[in-house]
This record gives sequence, C-alpha cells and structure tokens, in this order.
Amino acid sequence: MSAQFSGKRIWAGTLLLFTGIFYLLYNLNALPFDAPPYVFSWQMVVVLIGIYYFYRSWFWGLAFIGMGIYFMLPIMGVLPVFDIHKIWPALLILLGLMVLLGSGFKKKSKKKIMSKNNINEINDGTFDITAIMGGDSRQISAYDFKGGTITAVMGGIELDLTNCYLSKEGAIIDLSVVMGGVSLKVSREWNIQSEISPILSGIEDADIHTMGVHIDPAALVILRGTVVMGGIEIKRA
Repeated sequence: MSAQFSGKRIWAGTLLLFTGIFYLLYNLNALPFDAPPYVFSWQMVVVLIGIYYFYRSWFWGLAFIGMGIYFMLPIMGVLPVFDIHKIWPALLILLGLMVLLGSGFKKKSKKKIMSKNNINEINDGTFDITAIMGGDSRQISAYDFKGGTITAVMGGIELDLTNCYLSKEGAIIDLSVVMGGVSLKVSREWNIQSEISPILSGIEDADIHTMGVHIDPAALVILRGTVVMGGIEIKRA
C-alpha cells in the first residue's frame, strides 16, 4: 500500500523543506549570496506562517504575511523604527478577531459534523490529516480501512478509528511528527506493529497490558514513519 499525498501535505512539506535547506546553508556559510538580517528575524517567521496558512485560508494567510512585513519594514529601513510597546494592543485586536471569526467557523463545521453523527466517512479506505501549529480531532468510519497519512508539526492530532473495519490486507498508517503528538483510538483486538523511527520521542500502547485485551494477529495495523521530539499514544476501546 502506497501513501497518497494531498495538496496541503505537499505544500507544507515543500515549505518546511526549502526553509530548512536555506537556514542550513546559512549556518554552514554556504549561501551563494549575502542574506539581509531581516530574513532571520521573528518577523520572517510570521511571514512563513502566513505563507502556509494562505493555502488553507487566503484571509488569514494575508493577515499573517501583512503583519510580518509591516513589522519588518523598520528593519529594512522603509519605515522609521517604532516602539513596539505602543502598538502591542493591535496584536490583541487581531487575536480577538481570529477567536471570534474562528468560533463562527467552528460552529458551522460542527453542525455539518453533527449531521453525520460526528463521523467522517472515507470512501477509498484511506485518510490524509495534517496539523501544523494547531490541532485536529476526528472520528473516521470505513468498511475497508487501508490506513492513511498523518503529519503533525508543532501540533496535535486525535484520531478515533473504532468505527473502522480493516481491509483483508490490513492497514498502514504513515506518520511524520515533529515536536507534536498523535493519539490513536483503535479497537481492542487490533494488532498494532510499530516500524516508526523515534528520535527523542516515545510510543505508548499502555492498554495492551490491561485485562480484557485480546489481540487478533490477523487484524494488523502497521505504523511507519518518523517521530522527532514527539509522542504517539495508542488507546483501545
């Protein structure tokens, strides 16, 4: 079974890849040009966050990009240097708008989810979930579950798979976790095998040692991928 990559996953991975390569070359003094100081400022981090969010929401993408560029202009010499202590309430205003508008979006999406009994049905037996600097909680339902891909970068994902019926070949879940956490809720009898490469990370399947858990060797679910400074938790129900 091969993993399928969504546009959001490719966008996030490409952004992280080229950003990492750029800063690595800078640290090794291998850049073919002299980068200006503002490229390595916190303002540029805000711009990069905006570039990522632009794929998901053009409004918030432009908001972050605009805020990063605005605070970057004094470093570039375009605007006079201003006192951050005088304008920090503007950040609270922006945060308040994000909370208010975000709560409205959540209410709309919640109505859609509740109309489906809070279950996301997948037709092809696979899923693709990405959480970058945020969180995601889903309940998946499938009659021929084959696995999927999970990407969590400085974020958390809670995934309930107890309404899934495994395919005859089993399932493969590919994980890419960097400074994040993933919680998988699975059926008691599933045979979870980990082929994950953990780096300063942990994988816990505590319920497997409790009374009443009988593992079915044929119900095989393989976890693959890499976890860097993160954690994977298996819950059984």
